Amino acid sequence: LGGANALAVRTAAGWEVIQYRTATLIGGDVWRLTGLLRGQQGTEAEMRAGAEAGAVVVFLDEALARVEIGPGERGLPLVCRAGPVGAAPGGAGFSEVAFTLEGRQGRPWSPSGLRVETAAAGRVVRWTPRVRLYGDPWDVGPAAVDPLRFRLRVLDGDAVRRTMTVEGEEAVYAAADLAADFPSGPGAAARIAVSQWGEGWGWGVEAEIALD
Repeated sequence: LGGANALAVRTAAGWEVIQYRTATLIGGDVWRLTGLLRGQQGTEAEMRAGAEAGAVVVFLDEALARVEIGPGERGLPLVCRAGPVGAAPGGAGFSEVAFTLEGRQGRPWSPSGLRVETAAAGRVVRWTPRVRLYGDPWDVGPAAVDPLRFRLRVLDGDAVRRTMTVEGEEAVYAAADLAADFPSGPGAAARIAVSQWGEGWGWGVEAEIALD
């Protein structure tokens, strides 16, 4: 699974990247894939959305050509044309599709290990940043995350009670602020959401945990 056997599955929220350990032919052209690693490359939100039976699957192997598009074209309506090598674009044998580049490969991944601890000062929220490469070496410390900037949102159902921006891997939700946000005490819908800032992207995917 060291980067191999990867595929993208279209879900209601976008494309989820999955890896698999084994593929077993069970009849005809039908294969059963097992030993799955879900939500790869920061696609947890797409994983949670799920895919319908019959969803499109694209194998991410060496046969797939990468289209190089600059970050300045993110959010712009574009047209992709594909056809025979050497032929005039738009000529015989070409097909085209309109799309808007979202640049999701550049979004920050959600933090891991999110936890909330009760203290005299209020609630102490801690997390661990995730990095794309060299984040968990055996013999040295993990690679540094840049920028180390995070947004913490206090949610009550769909309502946002408070937003904080911190530089680091923890924050304190002060007891006085908690009392002001939840005069009757936090209920089951109260939770903490933390996301990382990415240059050229904005706030990334949130990790969530219950406040209590």
